Amino acid sequence: MILAVSSLDAWLTFVGTLHPAVLHFPIALGIVAAIVELWGAVRRDPGPSSFALTAVWFAAIVAVVTATSGWFNAEFLNQGLSLNLFLHRWIGIAAAVLLIVLAISGSIIRARPKTSLSGAWRMALLATAGALGFTGHLGGSMVYGDGYITDALWAAIDQTEKSQRDSAANAAKAQLGIVETPQVATAVSEIAVPAPVSPAPVVLSAGGKSSVDFSKQIVPILTANCYECHGNGKHKGGVHLDDWKWMTTERKGEWAVKPGDPAASLLVTNIELPESDDSAMPPTGKRVSSADIALIREWIVQGASPGDVVSPGAVSDNRWSLPERSLTPDELARIQAQTPVMAQFGVTVQPLAQGSSNFEANASLAAPPIGDAQVEKLVSLADFLVVLNLANSAISDLVGSFIVQFQSLRVIRIDHTQAGDQVAERLAGMQKLESINFVATKLTDAGLASLTKLKSLRRLYIWSSETTPEGSKQFRIDRPDVQLIDGQE
Repeated sequence: MILAVSSLDAWLTFVGTLHPAVLHFPIALGIVAAIVELWGAVRRDPGPSSFALTAVWFAAIVAVVTATSGWFNAEFLNQGLSLNLFLHRWIGIAAAVLLIVLAISGSIIRARPKTSLSGAWRMALLATAGALGFTGHLGGSMVYGDGYITDALWAAIDQTEKSQRDSAANAAKAQLGIVETPQVATAVSEIAVPAPVSPAPVVLSAGGKSSVDFSKQIVPILTANCYECHGNGKHKGGVHLDDWKWMTTERKGEWAVKPGDPAASLLVTNIELPESDDSAMPPTGKRVSSADIALIREWIVQGASPGDVVSPGAVSDNRWSLPERSLTPDELARIQAQTPVMAQFGVTVQPLAQGSSNFEANASLAAPPIGDAQVEKLVSLADFLVVLNLANSAISDLVGSFIVQFQSLRVIRIDHTQAGDQVAERLAGMQKLESINFVATKLTDAGLASLTKLKSLRRLYIWSSETTPEGSKQFRIDRPDVQLIDGQE
């Protein structure tokens, strides 16, 4: 019996989901077999060991399954053919073919141990193990960002070198008889407890400017311009701009943010580059405004303090704690049918993680920007979408009649659009919505007041909107449980 197209797609999707579960086996088995045979070459063993040959056979079989499932997994996730994916896919397929050849030829060589081909077989096995390791590295880079492994490796090497230098310096001081007097901590009981004082006045920097608040003034800028690739669980290139400690820590002589020195801070350097420069950030979409760049510079000059927030990750959407369920074949078919349709408009639809039943739709990079009509086409996926990113789109207030149908949403971004109070009134009726970004929109105090009715709301960004300080103050009185980021207080 011939399967219906939807059923066939559902089974191919299932095959694709096996990829994360099986990909480690051929890598581990191939590398272990290579190590065993390397030791065999040192001992001058005549041919492939039974253990190595068995491992190669198992690795070859599982590698075929891994390559096949990986192909369908990429198709299901609708990933564009990036360089990493191209290399990961074809080096993986080549490694699977080599493992099959090695398994067959190894069996022949083992049956004739006196053949001179044992050395060539071992060299081919080592090359295959290297290919397996490299394709695994590429896969990790696609999931966790470039440099996922190498950044940690270089950090470990740097720290080891630093420890060795410190140890050598201490040994040299000991030989020269140099004794350092340790700092003696003052006992807690000896510290005078200051009397309560009234709230401190606004702190001024050396230039006479008021202190920049990281969570209320800098985080909204990063959210609007950087977190698409470098925040909320996405760390492209290994860059974590949702982690204050990561940003302000030196790595291989470079700083994302060097406290007190904006000229040495890559964050500033890259957002100030001309749009034609390959290193300019953000790489697409609107440029960071000169006013926002000046604010970031002033924050860095003032010491890049995190204020009361340890990391802007504290205002992330906690997407990984969402409940999961098994999607039915009909649901999978619906998603697969709509995903390429939205891709034509520049809208990506993908699960939050491999195998997740919770999806994200991202229209922020669409060119030209999508409008209300394209958002309406997403309604068929409303049951699965928990994150909807409409930043920089050409939507109007009329889009609210469509958005209200996305009752599974936890996070929505409509920043840098013409949306305003009518959309806010619609969002106030959502049941699960926790985070809304109204940065640089037409939102006024009236729309802000309507959002006090949204009981599930936890974070609200209204930086550069048409709201007033009085409206923000009243919102904070009405909803003290919501973190309001408006850049005013």
